[in-house]
Amino acid sequence: MALLNQEWENIFSEAVNYLCELIRFKTVNPPGNEKPAADYLAEILSKNGLEPKVLESAPGRGNVIARLKGTGEKPPILLDGHLDVVSADPESDWKHPPFSGKIADGYIWGRGALDMKQTVVMNLMAILSLKRAGVKLKRDLIFAGVADEEDGSRYGAQFLVEKHPELVKAEYGLGEIGGFCMEMDGKHFYPIEVAEKGVCWFRIKAKGNAGHGSIPNPDSAAIKLAEAIVKLGKNKLPYHLTPPAREFIKALSKGMGGAKGLLLGLLTNPVAADFIIDKVIPDKKLAKSFWAILHNTTNPTIIRAGEKTNIVPSEASCDVDGRILPGQTSESMLKEVRDLIGEDLELEVIHYMQPACQDVNDPIMKIFEKHIKEHDPEAIVMPLMMSGFTDGSNYAKMGIKYFGFSPLRLAPGESFQELFHGKNERISIEGYKFGLRVFIETVQELVE
Repeated sequence: MALLNQEWENIFSEAVNYLCELIRFKTVNPPGNEKPAADYLAEILSKNGLEPKVLESAPGRGNVIARLKGTGEKPPILLDGHLDVVSADPESDWKHPPFSGKIADGYIWGRGALDMKQTVVMNLMAILSLKRAGVKLKRDLIFAGVADEEDGSRYGAQFLVEKHPELVKAEYGLGEIGGFCMEMDGKHFYPIEVAEKGVCWFRIKAKGNAGHGSIPNPDSAAIKLAEAIVKLGKNKLPYHLTPPAREFIKALSKGMGGAKGLLLGLLTNPVAADFIIDKVIPDKKLAKSFWAILHNTTNPTIIRAGEKTNIVPSEASCDVDGRILPGQTSESMLKEVRDLIGEDLELEVIHYMQPACQDVNDPIMKIFEKHIKEHDPEAIVMPLMMSGFTDGSNYAKMGIKYFGFSPLRLAPGESFQELFHGKNERISIEGYKFGLRVFIETVQELVE
């Protein structure tokens, strides 16, 4: 499918229009209400000769699935994207209203511009472009626009995997958080998500003697809990070097070169890593990112204790957001927590999602690298492990090899992490055009 420049411009224009429209659907989760957006996409797919299905997992929770048939010589490719977004307060100094989908200053503005309605539209344009061009596919190409990723995927990817696995079964899945450009010291790094940490949300319960608030009670449940929270907040759990983290650090170290590269390379040394993270790396945001990919992590979030100011409660609890590395389990992480806070407190798992990890040497990585370098010869492509979770952990249960690949060229000094979920979320139109072309050409090679 060799397209002329004018054909690419038409694709870019169509994609920008769809993205602006999709941002205007207020799919904040909770409650989500993704069905109107799913219906909108289904209408576009239908007009282009496809036969989409809109599946409601609960009232208003819409998922849209479409399939472009191939010869079946190879197993399918799944193009996955979620329709829900996190909240956005229009009164909190957004330059443009967060659900306006406004084009200004060379950007498309709004909640979901990066996370991840841009990827949904990228997936849409890939399946439409290949169909219109009459490309002969050796694989089926599956489009999935799903609900509920921002709140655990229960009504989206999890629903599809458990209730409709035949609709999404594939060899590979392509999704979010990968292929964006990180510029450091003039170098262009493109991380591809090959792994993501699992979720182990748990509750700490402390018990103590109830009493009157006027009498000192240093062994109260609230104080026991507070001491545990401080220990979790101020200390790291043990170091673990996973294959994706090792390859990421090696590639970053080699690409940076010089003293900085040498320093980063030492993060693969368990004796040196924590000292470098704590004392040497000047950028504390970057340091915390390395902390997250080299350790299981815990963040206390919801604290409950007592109902009256003058009564010492007999019980106090705290919900903790725990994230576990590939190769780890909820049991192994809770043992690390117990070693830190002691045996006196009760621990209860309240939500679990297994980590997902793909082979960093899978042949698809060379295909990603090839197409990125065709449009950015200076690109350094490397594997990435996500400290958060995506829909990929659900698809991985089916044996789908899920990679984060939604390419995007960022301007120098522009931070993907700061725009992601942030105020004034936006995407550069020129950077998006770069990503669309790389993505569509990559998908074409994968299905031919």
